[in-house]
Amino acid sequence: MITIVHDTLDTRLLKVSFQYNTAGNELIRQVKDRRWSRSRGCWVVPNTRESIIKIGRLFGKENCTFSRLIILQYKPQATVEEINQYLNKTRKIWKNTPSYDESYKHPIIVELTRNMRVRNYSYKTISNYRGQIIKLIHFFHPKSIREITKKEFEIYLDFLVQKRNLSASSLNVIINAYKFYRENLLGIESKELFELPKILKANQLPEVLSKAEIAVILRKTRSKKYQAIFSLIYSAGLRLSEATNLKISEIDKFNKKIFIKNAKGKKDRYVGLSDKILELLREYYKIYRPKVYLFENELTNEQLDGRSIQMVFSDVCRNCRIQKMASIHTLRHSFATHLLESGVDIRYIQELLGHSSITTTMRYTHVHSKALASVVSPFDNLSVDFL
Repeated sequence: MITIVHDTLDTRLLKVSFQYNTAGNELIRQVKDRRWSRSRGCWVVPNTRESIIKIGRLFGKENCTFSRLIILQYKPQATVEEINQYLNKTRKIWKNTPSYDESYKHPIIVELTRNMRVRNYSYKTISNYRGQIIKLIHFFHPKSIREITKKEFEIYLDFLVQKRNLSASSLNVIINAYKFYRENLLGIESKELFELPKILKANQLPEVLSKAEIAVILRKTRSKKYQAIFSLIYSAGLRLSEATNLKISEIDKFNKKIFIKNAKGKKDRYVGLSDKILELLREYYKIYRPKVYLFENELTNEQLDGRSIQMVFSDVCRNCRIQKMASIHTLRHSFATHLLESGVDIRYIQELLGHSSITTTMRYTHVHSKALASVVSPFDNLSVDFL
């Protein structure tokens, strides 16, 4: 059963609660501007008629319980009988799938988790692989996923492309998760059973903001906390997870550097700390006084949730009328591109970004605006008069 009530902290939001499971998370992510609130322990969505209708369609109206206040807000003429119909609903299972906790107790998932921990995989990778194997188990139930044929697996991938519109990156995660399960839990080499398909990824160039656009975004960000977060990510080319995991003790103000610990690929690195960003961080610290992590939730003192940062950044870009498809990660792309435009050696940029391969860093040469501007088109040298 899905419960939707007003958020007591912010009346512009609605709290959406349900028994945690993978199917529910897939559905709620289709609601525009939704986000997970760590402090509330539930999903929150905008308090709009659009959100109410979308949730009803996704989960089924018969499975949604709305508070009396929400009913009166959007159906002020509702009778007592109609209100009671919305309130007095019997508990139903809206999806024929095991709950989150039950799925994690499945023998395959328990063994997969243990196996990956022994191999020192990151929490994010374990979570991604575990989630994909759970979905495989649900999809092929009651058939064991050990018995899946090549044709059946490709049908499953086709289903995800056609019905769920998954990207090439997401499909590759699914393939790698199943490959890990077979090779490490079953001891079956991929080529012994069947060759897993290779998904071609689109060679998409990263979106980049100009320096003027970034200046506008930082100026229009009213909160000193988020102003400091956005500035730090851009000034040092950090990933979002690197910014949220950053501890106060890892800021070396004397040697003007920041220690990025256990980043992507379990790699450590140092990045520079400019005087300007250091001054901004000091102003931020005087206001918020974080204890352990540089950016903390004021209510729980836990590290700030990445989804909240992404939501705020999207709101600021919308207010600034930025037409580009910019996300918080665009600040990192912009950092690399602007360094390249200013003449910094690409090998040094590779070290700052923490890339294992120079090939990954080389893609920024394709969006190097100054280099593109210096190329003279052969069309400009044509001697032709247009009538």
